[in-house]
Amino acid sequence: MHYIGWTILAMISYGIMVILLKFSLRNIPPEVAVFVTNSFLVTAAFLWAIYRGVKIQDHLDTNQPTLILLLAGTVLSVSVISFYMALSRGPASTVAPLFGMNIAVVSVLGFAILREPISMEKIFGIILAVGAIFLLTR
Repeated sequence: MHYIGWTILAMISYGIMVILLKFSLRNIPPEVAVFVTNSFLVTAAFLWAIYRGVKIQDHLDTNQPTLILLLAGTVLSVSVISFYMALSRGPASTVAPLFGMNIAVVSVLGFAILREPISMEKIFGIILAVGAIFLLTR
């Protein structure tokens, strides 16, 4: 499947997950929800690696990519825990779109750090995204 197809699948799945999670958070503390959902994710990732024949230990070392991966895991943990806490306290229709503003963060960092090409269309897209989030959080 092309990366756009994977992205659309991820978008739809994540949207459904937020609604299911919001239902669960009515009765389950966010700490428990983080543990259960991410335990399932780790198990699924492990089974996926086995299915694809990827030996995880062959790709991890004390090199820079592994250290950056550990840093990414740390930042992901802060992000997921923060998202679950916000969703447990606020409306999904506000929390999820605001959380979705990570697209603007990724775009700016992609331009600045990864030296990805920048264009007026991309800048306009970021401006429209910020405007949409502004309207959705009102």
